[in-house]
Amino acid sequence: MKAFKLDSWREDFKDREIEPDQLDKIVKPGFRVFLGSACSEPVILTDQLVKDKWKFPDIQILHFFTLSNQKFFDPQNPSSFRHNSFSIIGSPELRRAINEGWADFTPISTAEIPRMIKETKIPVDVALIMVSPPDRYGFCSLGINVDINQAMIKTAKTLVAHINPAMPRTMGNTFVKFTDIDYFVFKEHPLLESPPVTSDEKTERIARNIARIIENGSTINLGTGKIAYILPRFLNDKKDLAIYGEVFPETMIDLIDAGVVTCAKNTYPHCMTSFVLGTRRFYDYVNENPFVEFHPTSYICDIENIIKNHKLCSIYGAMSVDLLGQATNHLGTYLYSGIGGEADFMRGAAISRGGKAIVALSSVSGDNKSRIVPFLPPGPISLRDIDVHYVVTEHGIAYLHGKTMRERVLQMISIAAPEFRADLLEKAKEMNYIFKDQILPLTRDGVAVICPDIEWTFDTKDLGPVKFRPVKTTDERLLQELYYSLSEKDRLHRFLSHRKVFSHEDIQARMACDYLTRMVIVGTKGTEKDMWIVAEGAYYVDPNTNMAEISITVHDKYRGQGLAKHMFEKIIELGRERGISGLFGEIYSDNIAIFRILNGLLYKVTFKEHDDTFEFAFNFADIKVDDTEKNRQYRHLL
Repeated sequence: MKAFKLDSWREDFKDREIEPDQLDKIVKPGFRVFLGSACSEPVILTDQLVKDKWKFPDIQILHFFTLSNQKFFDPQNPSSFRHNSFSIIGSPELRRAINEGWADFTPISTAEIPRMIKETKIPVDVALIMVSPPDRYGFCSLGINVDINQAMIKTAKTLVAHINPAMPRTMGNTFVKFTDIDYFVFKEHPLLESPPVTSDEKTERIARNIARIIENGSTINLGTGKIAYILPRFLNDKKDLAIYGEVFPETMIDLIDAGVVTCAKNTYPHCMTSFVLGTRRFYDYVNENPFVEFHPTSYICDIENIIKNHKLCSIYGAMSVDLLGQATNHLGTYLYSGIGGEADFMRGAAISRGGKAIVALSSVSGDNKSRIVPFLPPGPISLRDIDVHYVVTEHGIAYLHGKTMRERVLQMISIAAPEFRADLLEKAKEMNYIFKDQILPLTRDGVAVICPDIEWTFDTKDLGPVKFRPVKTTDERLLQELYYSLSEKDRLHRFLSHRKVFSHEDIQARMACDYLTRMVIVGTKGTEKDMWIVAEGAYYVDPNTNMAEISITVHDKYRGQGLAKHMFEKIIELGRERGISGLFGEIYSDNIAIFRILNGLLYKVTFKEHDDTFEFAFNFADIKVDDTEKNRQYRHLL
């Protein structure tokens, strides 16, 4: 192999150097021309195509991911270009052209594109790419974007490169022999940049909800868009995260610098990606950085490589999701996004050990329509329901994996915008997806009651923390399981009868909360994936007296841990906040634990004895008064 002379390479290969305005000498009528993708598009070459479009008749241009918005589609100055895109994201111009029939779209998984190119099912006459200057060994780097460029380099009949000193040299499978380049333009030129995304409260709420799902040691794969840019801000408390995905968001570098992203638990010891989008700061960060490796999509998007990742969390946006969990990236028959590697990554996350396939979206569109719909409209479906584990909106998390159709529907309705939940419920009943008598608490205006966004943790004496929150419609089966786990004696204490059956009708009536006059709180263990209820407390207000009946249930394995006392105190707190006058109830005479709790309260509790039970009641305004310091500090409550 002939030695490469770094100090004289331009002179040694001056017969290959061209100016952009000589491109018409290389690109001939009828050629297929591939353009480098995203922020690595060789703009000074594509500028020439647009400027001298009359010189390039009947040219087919192949795109993968276009960001430059070149005016290929100017009605005042039309060209004979025909475009074929493998993706629609990035360029509004290209999206409009595809939907108006001026350009073609090839729906194909990103992982398959290189193979199709190599098998010449998509023959390429000229590839226009951008690379860094060669090193002393004669290798240029594809820099910030490898994706399908490597396949193009190996199969294109003619390779034209913009050699740009502004392009960073990146690690991984990014290198191209300078001698494989047929023609080059040498010029320093700013790279395209993807500016920071503006944050908003709704997107931040979605990001917070997603962060709740992500465990320590997880591998993160993010798509593009607001969520991908904002989510890393809410992962600062995680440990040993890794990154593996088609695209690497710029905000992830803050987590690397903070020691949150270490890749220590993952199969791959480095951050793995195919391309990056961002600012010059990001491009400088990945320059010669061995902790960030770039590989072609044929490697990154290969499902065999995807499933090797530890606890892979694949997170993608969607335009809408139906009640079963099917998702689309399009607006009905209007093509909006594309395929990319989403299907492979979501399926890979779903079947990998500890993986999570997550769809994130706002509950309403910009024109105030529900993005959670009864069923997807006619048009392409991006994700099957079986490949979606979680759907996340600003209103919460729907866990769908392994759930029945009825459970899926209730989960999805629970994270829809409240003003659309009643209609979704009725549509689900019409389709026989759920019980015909399914209850959804509504306000007087017909809007679904919003579950209060309150959560807290109680540390038990011996069994670790228990997470508490208000009950949700989707907790029905979990509450049934708690009641069925009770012994005969426990059921007698809880229901004052020998209950044996806890039907859907009965349970949903108990759970029908407005969170003001009717409140149920549950203590849970586990995650959305394997959650169970270990404790339940409730109050129900009598409108005639403004007094509320209280009930407490604790799983027998969690007795003696302080849960009953904690729930009593919390229900008192919630009741006082909502203007309730006091609490009452009825207990059996042998229910020593509740008697102890009642006797320990700061309020004057009255008891009325029956045969085997006692009725008790206390008013929040009627506080015990004596000379002890303990009671003096509570007099301000009167």
